[in-house]
Amino acid sequence: MSRCSIRVFDTPHLAAAAAGDKFMEGVSEFGSRLAGLAAGRTMQPVYDHLVSTEARSNGLFSETAFAQLDEVLSNSRTVPSFANEIDSYLLSRLSGRYRSFLIIDGQASRPDLEAKRHRAAILKSGGLGVQLLGIGVNGHVGFNEPGCRSDSLCRVTDLAKSTVERNGYPLRTGAITLGIGDIMSAQRIIMVATGAVKSPAIAAMIEGPQSGACPASLLRAHADMELFLDQAAAKDLS
Repeated sequence: MSRCSIRVFDTPHLAAAAAGDKFMEGVSEFGSRLAGLAAGRTMQPVYDHLVSTEARSNGLFSETAFAQLDEVLSNSRTVPSFANEIDSYLLSRLSGRYRSFLIIDGQASRPDLEAKRHRAAILKSGGLGVQLLGIGVNGHVGFNEPGCRSDSLCRVTDLAKSTVERNGYPLRTGAITLGIGDIMSAQRIIMVATGAVKSPAIAAMIEGPQSGACPASLLRAHADMELFLDQAAAKDLS
């Protein structure tokens, strides 16, 4: 059984807005710790909600330090990075200031050292307060793909074939990601999933075995985790 709190909404927009409100609550509650950000299409309406709320409350994130969850590795500066995506959809649109953003360099010459550096920077900054997450169709969180360990830390990892194909990445694309152990260290985890394509992964996460075969299932024992789903993403739950 899952300890997660599960909230289901009629539309993706309502799920995203509620998740955004919970994220802001966590930012306020754990203000001395980092606020973890994820990239991806599911996050875009969440960030739209954060931007519109912050516009009515200038300075809402003025004392907030953010941290990046994961990044695709690339040798080309022309390939859009997740850090740039987060900046484009959220940080550059804020009307007020934010304290800092700890990013992962996807073009680092030594990705293994970059992973260690990023984790050390997070720990030096006090660790994660609230972490925002999506979920992959194969149950991955961040780029913790099926087969990952529950105690995994920030590292270089290979992307699953399904992840490469779904996102149009070149073959043998790698990534740097916070591990399951890093994510579990957050004071609060907020996961957003919308659309019927995510429903099998959500069902496996909540109702299937707790194992690395569905990485998201490894998070469900977290003491403070909340899922924000639309009806389509929740349709396979009992």
